[in-house]
Amino acid sequence: MHHTCHSPRRPSVLHIFKIYYPDLFGGTLTVIRDICASLKDAFASAVLVCSQSAEQREIVVDDVPVERVRSFGDVLSLPAAPTYPWRLWQKIADHDLLALHAPFPLADLVFAFGLGRRRPMVVHWHADIVTHAGLRWFIEPLMRRTLRQAKAIIVSDRVLVDKTPLLREFEDKCHVVPFGIDTDVYDWPKIEPHHVNDRGRLVLACGRLVPYKGFDVLIRAAVNRAFEVWIIGEGVERTRLEQLIGELGLGERVRLLGSVSDCERIKLMCLADVFVMPSVTNAETFGLVQLEAMAAGRRVVNTALDTAVPRVARHGMEALTVPPGDAEALGEAIDTLISDPGRRRRMGLSARTRAVSRYSTATFKDGMESVYRAALAASRDQPADDHQKETGWFDSIGIAAILAWSDMRHRYVRSLLGPFWMSLQMAIVVAVLGSVIGQMSNGDMLARLPMLALSMTAWTFLNSVVLDATTALQNSASLIRDRALPPVIFLLQCTFRQGLFALHNACVPLALWLLLTPHNLSGALAALPGLSLFVVCTFALSLVLGALATRYRDLKPIIESTLMLAFLASPVIWSADMVNHRSTVMRLNPLTHLFAVWREPLTGGHVGATSITYVLVMLALLLGASVLTLGHLRKAAFWI
Repeated sequence: MHHTCHSPRRPSVLHIFKIYYPDLFGGTLTVIRDICASLKDAFASAVLVCSQSAEQREIVVDDVPVERVRSFGDVLSLPAAPTYPWRLWQKIADHDLLALHAPFPLADLVFAFGLGRRRPMVVHWHADIVTHAGLRWFIEPLMRRTLRQAKAIIVSDRVLVDKTPLLREFEDKCHVVPFGIDTDVYDWPKIEPHHVNDRGRLVLACGRLVPYKGFDVLIRAAVNRAFEVWIIGEGVERTRLEQLIGELGLGERVRLLGSVSDCERIKLMCLADVFVMPSVTNAETFGLVQLEAMAAGRRVVNTALDTAVPRVARHGMEALTVPPGDAEALGEAIDTLISDPGRRRRMGLSARTRAVSRYSTATFKDGMESVYRAALAASRDQPADDHQKETGWFDSIGIAAILAWSDMRHRYVRSLLGPFWMSLQMAIVVAVLGSVIGQMSNGDMLARLPMLALSMTAWTFLNSVVLDATTALQNSASLIRDRALPPVIFLLQCTFRQGLFALHNACVPLALWLLLTPHNLSGALAALPGLSLFVVCTFALSLVLGALATRYRDLKPIIESTLMLAFLASPVIWSADMVNHRSTVMRLNPLTHLFAVWREPLTGGHVGATSITYVLVMLALLLGASVLTLGHLRKAAFWI
């Protein structure tokens, strides 16, 4: 009798970040790679990133499956990958644990809307938002919601918690796991002092060529000095750095080596006399590459940042630490080590000893595995009633749809025509308005009726959704307080309910289109994207205004009056050729452009670039405001 022994299934971990090998080389990417490699016996890892490469979407890097979502470039250091949130949402259910490498606002946007709540998440905090600090007002609320959802937050050094206000809010979730490095690959026995390069002139630096790395400071430090500088790495700053080298006349002593293989990088580490990390901002939180230099027995010159950088290689022991951005001080520190070979050897030995004893791969592996397993265990041990209390977005949408359908059925019980009374009412309104407009213009009145009916249907939908939202939370006070249902359900209910009514109203423009216009489906298909934008903007507007009207009751009459004025100042009941296009009010009115993005394709025209830009900017602002509103809606029970 044969017994088959099945090994237990390894929990799967999805690593979430903006980019990965082979598109770029960097510290965060090395950390992800090392986590996947060190935990391969305990966890099955996968990576989801963005990529500008036109090559295959799914690849394997070091036996780890990597899916690359298409990106069209970078905007403010964030990949322009519009489908990434959708793909992330799809993959969440396929994995047991989510590992988000922060900062990555594109992923925060997904978690801010409550997606992924049913999967435990660990956040690896690599850095704070420094480069584009002006965007913190928008990004920080997203990150806060992500950290609130996370089971654990991993940092490389305690100083990151002490110096980062956002992390201090979640101090109880933070776990310090120092990065580790495989010191064996640096072949220490072969680079004992008698093998070390005795020229005493080679200075090495390594990293992405981006502003915060401070390589321009290192280049300036080489002016009027005798040492040579080799810089490993690629990035957006390469052209500027090459120009600076040329302007300073350093072409013979400063070299940009570009990207090199791991083997070549290790070789250069072992040959260098001094390793320099000239970073100038707190975006450099640890400096994994200086740990590699320490493992190779290199003495280090680093900068006095408020991060772990000067704590990994300590001043006077493994490194000389200088003020960030000070080229003169940096050059003097390098010259100090260049002129003292004995000190270089002593500091190199101290650096190697610290790398082996404190930053070993075994310590790193044990720390990561412990946090990952604890996050999984905490999720499994969560009481069943706690899971039931969590209402994700899908649950909210389903509940809102059921409530909206119930409203429809109860509103028209024992009614002969049911909701088609609305269709009849819309037909009467269109007929009356059409006759009035026909008297005001010289055009064919019948030809205008389908677009008039469709415009009135769209306006009625927008107006009703927003006005419903201003009282939705007060009308559902008992369900919010007693049943603890998320307030967003009742704002969604307004959109669904008015959407059902709009479908009945749509019978009028549909009938008129079939009777009075040529049947051209291409225009209808071209209008769908614009119509989708119209619906999304309507819901976002209702979400924001509904919350504000609940918090501040005197806003409701102001909203009603504003909607009336917006209707009168918008080309809803008349065509564009009846409107003076030079009118400032019309051009600045958001509804003019919101209607244009779907009406123009229906009439065979093209949507103007101004309207597209206007609507996209409005959509971005409304989505940002919606995210902020969702964060405050948890207080709705106190407002009502």
